[in-house]
Amino acid sequence: MAGDKAAVFILLGQSNAVGRGRMEEQEQIVVPLKNVYGLDRDPNLSFSEQRLVWSHFRSSGMNLGETADHTGSVSDYLAKLYQEQIDRGAGLPDLYTVQIAVGSQGVTRRYMWNPEYGKKLIPGALGTVDIALYPFTLHIFQLLADFFRQENKELEVMGIHWIGGENDACEDRGALLPLKSIYCEIFSGFRRILGEVPIILHRLVCADRMNDLDPSGQYLRNMHEINAVFEQLAAADPGIRIFDPTAAPYYIPGIRGNGIFQSDAVHFTKEMNRWKAEKILSDFMNGLCGGAGRQ
Repeated sequence: MAGDKAAVFILLGQSNAVGRGRMEEQEQIVVPLKNVYGLDRDPNLSFSEQRLVWSHFRSSGMNLGETADHTGSVSDYLAKLYQEQIDRGAGLPDLYTVQIAVGSQGVTRRYMWNPEYGKKLIPGALGTVDIALYPFTLHIFQLLADFFRQENKELEVMGIHWIGGENDACEDRGALLPLKSIYCEIFSGFRRILGEVPIILHRLVCADRMNDLDPSGQYLRNMHEINAVFEQLAAADPGIRIFDPTAAPYYIPGIRGNGIFQSDAVHFTKEMNRWKAEKILSDFMNGLCGGAGRQ
């Protein structure tokens, strides 16, 4: 029965995980969704809290990273689509979303996702926010595991979706040398708490942006190297998969931005984030209906 289960979607990373659009007023989720929950910033943005405070989902206040609202993130569209499915009669369990993302923050040496980043938690908008994202995420995950254990609910995990890496591509070659070991440390930490949950790495395809920033081509080569690390991680672990944005129907090879990015050639359009959400939900529902495979 759906009441004995809970679906969980986790979205982590940098600006494309935040969302860099602005939902139209009619799209914005201002009336909290009945069957979808998220984590409000105010009661949950802390290292000291010992219990998560869930709220019915809105498209504002639900990112435990930077303070940007109604951004048209994958999480926003997934929540909306999921509720629509339940309203149509789909026998889905309630959905719990966790979004932790700050723009311009990678995993290499000077960024907030680096495991060695000094422990701090300063909330705010991009440019002000300063959070040690890795230990903070571990803290949230521990509270997440505790919550569902206490609720005695069976989890249907859509996966930990990692949408990031663009800023790491803009570092010097030396910064990328430990990249694989950094990701291994981060993902091992996540799984130490949540178990063998699937991890989905969104492939970097912002070649035009890399060339804009560095006509020499080094940033583009770095981007390919990051994707190669993603592929190595996926090849070594069946629980790690690659999400390919070029599979979207909007993708057009050979033009600037490829039809999937905004004019800056690095931030996905709202249509792309909605497509990603549709794909994630479709895969999840197919797994549920088929009785095998969990996204």
